[in-house]
Amino acid sequence: MNHTSEPMAAGNGGTFGPEQAAALLDQTTQQARRKFQPSPPWLLVTRAVLVLAALGAIWLSVRGQHPYRGPTAADIPVLIAFIVVNFTATVAVRRHATAGVSGRSRFSQGEIAVLVLAFVAAVVAMVGLGVAG
Repeated sequence: MNHTSEPMAAGNGGTFGPEQAAALLDQTTQQARRKFQPSPPWLLVTRAVLVLAALGAIWLSVRGQHPYRGPTAADIPVLIAFIVVNFTATVAVRRHATAGVSGRSRFSQGEIAVLVLAFVAAVVAMVGLGVAG
């Protein structure tokens, strides 16, 4: 490949120098990596360890228990801690991945509200079922 120092004509009639081309290539490469890499490996490993810890704690608490009884009240803090840590890590990664991204690829305020309400409704339903026995 021959690299020339002469500016080339851009599609809109202006000039397009090698520095601009290199900057554009770097920018599009970063955007493509952000878009096509759904979760970084460290986040997946963190989630795997958290799931094993949460499920292990629940398993230890129900050993020797009647099979038709659910998890004890001691499992709820473990589950809530898992949810909070997972949510925090996911939001931090998403915020970093979408920095500078605008347009339809981001959730609208209404979509965010619906997701939060669905999450809260699930937690309220689980607590209600736990209280009812």
